[in-house]
Amino acid sequence: MHRRNPTHPAECLLAGQQPALSIWYGEPPGAAAAAVLYDRAQRELQQRLYLHRGAFPLHVLQLVCDFWRRADGASRYETLAAAVDGRREQALLELVYGQLLMSRKLRPANAHLALGFELAAPWLTSVSYFELLRRHERLASLRLTDRPAPVQGLAALLSEAAVIRRLQDRDKRRHINEHHDTLG
Repeated sequence: MHRRNPTHPAECLLAGQQPALSIWYGEPPGAAAAAVLYDRAQRELQQRLYLHRGAFPLHVLQLVCDFWRRADGASRYETLAAAVDGRREQALLELVYGQLLMSRKLRPANAHLALGFELAAPWLTSVSYFELLRRHERLASLRLTDRPAPVQGLAALLSEAAVIRRLQDRDKRRHINEHHDTLG
């Protein structure tokens, strides 16, 4: 049986395996695609519960879909955080929720990403570890607020963060050069 490629990274959460912790699941799919994805997750969730199989990634997928459909996920996040079973599940939840918040540049995003990274470290390959580390360091340059910004995907967020970092570096160099005449 040939499986089609997922149209959205969060579709990986539908697979029966442990989801990768280095994927950016917070890419905005659009409301219609989120509704279709939510329905698929609901059907798969019912099947897994019937077969007594692990379903936590499907609950995380529903969190993703709720976030995109209703622009909110705080209550579902809190429910999942209370039901988490182990560090790996908590790592997935924290990383995904942090990504969702980052896509709207909401203030607690960095705290969730940092906790998720710390929890995920034992399951990351060295390549994934440094990929996540660099991504989170770059995203930390963004100005986060309590009011949601327009939705952005990872590429746009990283581009904006790169511009901010370049401007900050330029300002630092300018500040150092301003005192060159007095320091020698």
